[in-house]
Amino acid sequence: MNNHRISIMLVGVIFLWGINVVMIKYLTNFYPPLALAGIRMVLAAVFLLPAVLYPGGWQPVPRTAWWPICGVAVFCIFLHQLSLSWGIKATSATHATLILALNPLLTTLLASWLIREPLSRNKLLGVAFGLAGILLIISGKSDTVGATLLGDGVMVVAMLTYVLGSLCVKKGTIFVPPLVITTYSHLLAAPALIVLGLFANPVWMYEGALDFWPLSVLLFSSWFSTALGALLWNTGVHHIGASTASLFLNGQPVVGLFASALFLNEQLGWQHYLALIFVLTGVSLGTGILNSRQKVTP
Repeated sequence: MNNHRISIMLVGVIFLWGINVVMIKYLTNFYPPLALAGIRMVLAAVFLLPAVLYPGGWQPVPRTAWWPICGVAVFCIFLHQLSLSWGIKATSATHATLILALNPLLTTLLASWLIREPLSRNKLLGVAFGLAGILLIISGKSDTVGATLLGDGVMVVAMLTYVLGSLCVKKGTIFVPPLVITTYSHLLAAPALIVLGLFANPVWMYEGALDFWPLSVLLFSSWFSTALGALLWNTGVHHIGASTASLFLNGQPVVGLFASALFLNEQLGWQHYLALIFVLTGVSLGTGILNSRQKVTP
């Protein structure tokens, strides 16, 4: 699979995840946040399981693959969903966005140190441009009054857990395909989130949760943004590495911003369009997608 196809695939993931932010914000009117996370993960696991079983039934997973699969389940899904839900409530949206924007930088550094992915000048430039774009997005916000030290700390945990989970994905795909990593990690994390939700939530849904639109949005968020998005993301990490793939995460808040303008009638300013240019420049530099001769080994 060449670099251009992988880039198009990851851009699709970022669109799915960007609009997912808007969908989750809508769904919290009908489900408590922690309950919603558990429900979405269960539906995602149910969606992915037939794809693993269909070709020839259940296939045994090598013992060496279970540690990275468990790592993805613990870090990328369970702890990330838990800390993200808590952190966003406990700090401002500005601080949350800025802390999560450090993901590509930390992923690039840790991937170079822990799994020996090459650390190039273009990757660091890509991170810098992406971070500049995120700063432009949040520059016009004035909600830092809601920020707390505890909330910022929890958001750092949310960012760290996703970085560690991405490194586990790269390690696990040495032994099994990305589909197996994605499916089994969701199957492991979903029951844990459900059990936690049983203790944390006195109610699991509010009035109107099973109406047509809330249910349709829930299924799209679970099956496409969560399940399919995770599968395509893990496939991208397998092919181009965690550090290069992480550069695309800079596009998620940009997509979320434009989706909010489209669906929630939020206003856009010149800095938002400039941020889009910065993010696209950063992704182009860091991934080398402008170099038509660059190939990626399957």
